[in-house]
Amino acid sequence: MVRDFALRLPRKIDGGKLRWAWYAFTIFWGAYLLFQIEPLIGKFILPWFGGSPAVWTSCMLFFQVLMLGGYAYAHLILDNFAASKQGLVHIGLLLLSLLVLPIAPAASLEPAAAAEPMLSIPWLLLRSIGLPFLVLATTSPLLQAWFVRVCAGSSPYPLYALSNIGSLLALLSYPFLVEQYFRLGEQTLSWSWAYALFILACAGLAFDFHKQAKAGLICATPLNPDNTPLPADNLPHWLKWFLWLALPAATSVLLLAVTNELCQDVASVPFLWIVPLSFYLISFIFCFARFNWYRRRIFIPAAISAAAAMVYALYQSSHINLPGQIAIYSFGLFFCCMICHGELYRWRPHPAQLTAYYLGIAGGGALGGLFAALAAPLLFKLYLEFHIGLFACFALLWLSIALDKQLLPDKRHNYLMHGLALILLGVLGKYLLAHVYYAGSAQIALERNFYGVLRVEERDHEQVDQARRVLRHGAIDHGFQYLAETKRRLATAYYWPGTGVGLTLTNFPRQQQRRIGLVGLGVGTLLAYAKTGDYFRIYEINPQVIEFAQQYFSFIQDAPVNLDIISADARLALAQESPQHFDVLALDAFSGDAVPMHLLSDEAMQLYFRHLQPDGVLAVHITNHYLNFRPLLAGWAEQAGYDYVVVHAQPPADQPNLYRADWALLTRNRAFLQSPAITAAAEPRQSGGKRVVWTDDFSNLFSLLK
Repeated sequence: MVRDFALRLPRKIDGGKLRWAWYAFTIFWGAYLLFQIEPLIGKFILPWFGGSPAVWTSCMLFFQVLMLGGYAYAHLILDNFAASKQGLVHIGLLLLSLLVLPIAPAASLEPAAAAEPMLSIPWLLLRSIGLPFLVLATTSPLLQAWFVRVCAGSSPYPLYALSNIGSLLALLSYPFLVEQYFRLGEQTLSWSWAYALFILACAGLAFDFHKQAKAGLICATPLNPDNTPLPADNLPHWLKWFLWLALPAATSVLLLAVTNELCQDVASVPFLWIVPLSFYLISFIFCFARFNWYRRRIFIPAAISAAAAMVYALYQSSHINLPGQIAIYSFGLFFCCMICHGELYRWRPHPAQLTAYYLGIAGGGALGGLFAALAAPLLFKLYLEFHIGLFACFALLWLSIALDKQLLPDKRHNYLMHGLALILLGVLGKYLLAHVYYAGSAQIALERNFYGVLRVEERDHEQVDQARRVLRHGAIDHGFQYLAETKRRLATAYYWPGTGVGLTLTNFPRQQQRRIGLVGLGVGTLLAYAKTGDYFRIYEINPQVIEFAQQYFSFIQDAPVNLDIISADARLALAQESPQHFDVLALDAFSGDAVPMHLLSDEAMQLYFRHLQPDGVLAVHITNHYLNFRPLLAGWAEQAGYDYVVVHAQPPADQPNLYRADWALLTRNRAFLQSPAITAAAEPRQSGGKRVVWTDDFSNLFSLLK
């Protein structure tokens, strides 16, 4: 099996085996660096844009569009320059790209607190890594095109599989090796040195191709290594291009949709970005290797089963644990990518059209990225990319099979197969549409923006004293308010009086003219603790949350206080403000179980403490299904000289609507921590436990997994 999977590289090339290894190494190394820079730069800029999963979607869009630019460059240079000049032109681009090293984005590129992320992110990435990324993106198609001209009769497609192996190794090495042991500054510096090595190897190949071309030792028209007609030869030109664009576009949409499903309620961190992207790349490796692993009779039934599992997960997401969701969506993505990329390989062209083929693949990926990142948020109020991507994969599979005249020459069998395929498509469409209706029904309000889908809904109408209005972000409740006039001012959800933040606001020694800071608005529940003369300053990154809290909930209007709501990322805003002298600063900016890691670094903690009174309290909401933040709290407290307690609050049995909540309270005010209300509620401190400190330069989610 290992022998069958081996990449079919020639045993002998004009100029010897050294040239063969040279091409293989350069393509592999370029792909490795290309996919190493993606999670690296994504993590670098994540703190600048609020830690949203949409940051990664925007990064992916930029990567796909610039990848398209690299493939277009390779196609144009081959079509418009003589072979003897192509190498020299490319050497010029290689040398030009060295001017932007090292790749770390300059501090001057950090956006303002209220900057528009969808515009700021591509511009920032273009200025910081645009040229090196473009150079790396050109490598695989351009060097493969040179390879088939230098080595007549050899297939270039295994080199494409080799480039995907390099990409996969880069992605897997980042969370398990690079991120765990190297700081961001060390990562960017080592990447820059590795890129310089790549430039040497690639420039050497470019000069070698230039010499070969001048000596007349290359093939002007690459030969077909298979010496047999290809299925694509029977298709009209426009239909070939449609398949080259549509098949990768469908998998690109599905990739981003699956990534969003995993990240929106867990953590927008490279590890969870990388899992689906790795399965996506593995499908390319399997389909383009010497032994094409794609067999319709195996992978079509597997893909149908995987699609059924993913649809089930859509309906039952709250009942499936994290490992289960990762497995269902990742393997589902893999099998859908296998059928699309397997069909894509089947419609591969003659090597003379190699760069056009790769340009189509890159164009399809970019179109999918544009749809998921730009069009879908404008067109839909719900996350429908998953539904569209999944349905498109199977619709294109049906079209590809229908165009394959070699499959079922018997007309009766043909009609039967197409009828069955249409029935299956209909069933899939029915369940996807039903989920859309289910997800969008019974909503008072529903909006989508860069930060996700927000909805307002009402529950328990039939019970007057339990009827309430709820704000949901994705699959997570972000607070609620009772509708009954006698209960509308009650603190609820994660903020009821027995929680850590509730105890802090009711037992803080200074009970008049308090200055309270809130990072994260929700529905404004903490304003239920407001007293006349207090000042509340609230930081909320999502403008839609502010609009919903003001329009559908009354905590803000009912509060007898002066308050300011700052629509910006809290950390960026606090960094630009003079000390606010808060008595209490409550940090509650998590989206479900998603972790805005930039709000939990040592630099962020120092910023919070700068805005606190000397006896003030920092209250941090740490309720999470997957992560244990206690080692991080211990690390902060020890490093900053603060004391802390954790309050685990379980709601009373007669109040089932309240939520279990974990709050950490950090302060130098020992009198407050030793007050009877706090000591009675604080959980016992475990001595000798591990300590974890995150910084902007280094954070490791694995260290906090439960």
